[in-house]
Amino acid sequence: MNYLKSEHLKYKRTIANKLIFIIPFITAIFAWLIGGFYGFQYMTLYWWYAFLLPGAIAILCSLSHRKEENAGKYYSVYSMPVNLSKFELTKGIILIEKLLVAGIFLAVFISVSSIISPATAVYSVPQSIAGSTAIILASVWQIPLCLYLARKAGLFLPIIVNTILGIFIPILLGNTAVWWLVPYCYAAKLAEPLMGIELEGTFAGNTGFSITILISLVLSIFLFFVLTFVDAKDFSKRR
Repeated sequence: MNYLKSEHLKYKRTIANKLIFIIPFITAIFAWLIGGFYGFQYMTLYWWYAFLLPGAIAILCSLSHRKEENAGKYYSVYSMPVNLSKFELTKGIILIEKLLVAGIFLAVFISVSSIISPATAVYSVPQSIAGSTAIILASVWQIPLCLYLARKAGLFLPIIVNTILGIFIPILLGNTAVWWLVPYCYAAKLAEPLMGIELEGTFAGNTGFSITILISLVLSIFLFFVLTFVDAKDFSKRR
């Protein structure tokens, strides 16, 4: 609990708290500029998980790392009897919280379009919230990966790598038998049955439960814990 309180305090009055509202807003505007209200809902979700969410995760992780660096290059962490695995896990949990807030905010934008243009709506409010939340959970494995890359290479490499792979890997490997071995496919494969969005971003219209949804969520959360543990072990070598 003390780890969570400490990590929450670090984000007070920071740009990270603003970005969780700004990036979903940019996503919605981007989708509207491309397609107008026709297809706005599913295009917003598609551009969210395929492009802007991976970028947002990389940016938030880089900002988290930079904050620690600016506060003394992790001196306060290394100089205290801190459990580094718990430290890294807490950092990841806080970032998940922020991404879930961003996902809910995005769902609000999607739902508002139902009021403005009901004829073009394809999702109900509960569907928008469920889909946005599930997409976040299918992407949480990226957090420890981007924290690791931010420590090793700074700000830009995690953003470039995560964004480019997030766009192209699902299209290239999403329909293969080994998609479940490729984490960048998880959000896109989940969105196929849950939200009716095909890998290339078109709307198929067929939604419902599928084992693919469960596989994507379980593997993403499992990989989050594995990568967090690995990142903590690497992090501890800097002591």
